[in-house]
Amino acid sequence: MLIENTLFGVVDKVDDAIFLLKQNEPTEGYYLCFSGGKDSVVVYDLLKRAEVKFDTHYNFMTVEPPELLEFIVDNFDDVIFEYPNTTMFDLIVYHHIPPLRNARYCCQSLKLNNGKGRIKVTGVRRFESRYRSSRRELETNSITGDKLVNPIVNWTDTEIWEYIHKFKIPYCKLYDEGRQRIGCVFCPFANKAAIADDLKRYPQFVDYYIAALDKVIENKIKQGKKTFYASGAEWFNAWIDRTDKTKLKQYRVNNDELF
Repeated sequence: MLIENTLFGVVDKVDDAIFLLKQNEPTEGYYLCFSGGKDSVVVYDLLKRAEVKFDTHYNFMTVEPPELLEFIVDNFDDVIFEYPNTTMFDLIVYHHIPPLRNARYCCQSLKLNNGKGRIKVTGVRRFESRYRSSRRELETNSITGDKLVNPIVNWTDTEIWEYIHKFKIPYCKLYDEGRQRIGCVFCPFANKAAIADDLKRYPQFVDYYIAALDKVIENKIKQGKKTFYASGAEWFNAWIDRTDKTKLKQYRVNNDELF
């Protein structure tokens, strides 16, 4: 619950988040890293309630669900779209491999370089993953050096939805259609259910990924190098098959040469 009775008194997570934002407000205002997901819309609303200065930025990754982009355009007319100089598919060709959990070059290339020198506000939460379990309200990004403010870092999923429903915050319809998290189509961190849903919803993205992988194979053949997969389609199917640990281990082993 957003309001809890503890041994140290009543804790109001909304008030605490607003206080954090007020206390750390920079002169030039915050740089809000906005994704359009449920956490981002809550943080956006908290910034409004805190009455602090901020500008909102969405980093276009080139492989977002169309429903998400439509939601942002329809509901947040002050969002500044940051467009990259390349695409996910060009990055695959450049790196000779699709993004993996342990080789997620896409975020570094397509979004982490924006807003340098600004104090950024994010919707990061500890409960999202083991990787984020040690995140704090105030921290510095180890890769970019950016100072970060994470006002909902201690919030649970239940508390996020409690806030959304209490204050009638708009959110992307994909959540009502079964998605627990919304990100890039075929994101390396997507679970089995999300991958299956992506396959049904976005066949055009399947074609784009396969074309990029076909190009990688073509380039390797031209260079006289070995290719583990006969086609981009075979490679794509191996890439999205994250249910069989044996296959996944073998996939990583056979792709070491591609880095």
